[in-house]
Amino acid sequence: MARKEITRYFDDLDGTPLDEDDVNVVRFGYKGRQYMLDLSEENARKFDEVMAGYVEKASPVEPVQQRVRRTTRNTNANRNRNRIIREWARQQGIQVADRGALSKDVIAKYEAAHA
Repeated sequence: MARKEITRYFDDLDGTPLDEDDVNVVRFGYKGRQYMLDLSEENARKFDEVMAGYVEKASPVEPVQQRVRRTTRNTNANRNRNRIIREWARQQGIQVADRGALSKDVIAKYEAAHA
């Protein structure tokens, strides 16, 4: 029996469906806790605009393990790399979804084969 897993993305603020390439992962800290949001480009921009006023007045501190707030955007290079890894995985008989995040295991196998 074949099985296909599909990952779907939604904007955490308004619930809008997003393509994998349109997801903006926003990480930030507040009151000693770390948070993460998946946002559309528009909502990520709004978040940045709201935070800019606070950041302007805040005093910077050294991060403990990671930066407090970061926006990650997929680039064309990442999309092309993922496409190449998917093609390679299928040629190796490894089942991968057409879209969505690649597993760390598949990426590790690809990197090991091309080292």
